[in-house]
Amino acid sequence: MSEVRLVPRFLALPALAFLIAGCAARPDPGPNPLRANPCATGKAPVSKQEPIVCVDDSARTLVVFPDPVVVHNVKESDRKSPVTVQWLTKSGAGDVQVRIEPGCVDKKSCDGRGKCTAETVPGAKKKCKYDVWITGGRHDRLDPTLDVGECCP
Repeated sequence: MSEVRLVPRFLALPALAFLIAGCAARPDPGPNPLRANPCATGKAPVSKQEPIVCVDDSARTLVVFPDPVVVHNVKESDRKSPVTVQWLTKSGAGDVQVRIEPGCVDKKSCDGRGKCTAETVPGAKKKCKYDVWITGGRHDRLDPTLDVGECCP
């Protein structure tokens, strides 16, 4: 009877190792609505390839981090594809809006739930001022800078 118990244990150990190795090797699937807001602390990790701009909407005067936003004009892995810039509110809510000087980004969109995105213009090398505000008028507008530069030497 003890032999019967050893067989399932013998098979369980390799199966468990296989599952752990498989899960560890999976690439990051990207943004997930169930993940925590990267701007909840007010400062997301700084990246020129995947920039996240945190808009602190906890006081009357908005604050963005980082300022200036320094971003590459194309992705390092594909020098023809633009980099997506994200603006997220600290609260995770609010109708955040951005208006950017021409020449730095295209395809700007805002979802009305604390997030805006825009894609860099491939080949752009320019500093652009932009306005950021929360629709509803309870915050003052802010005019930080987006610095789009050449990717990767």
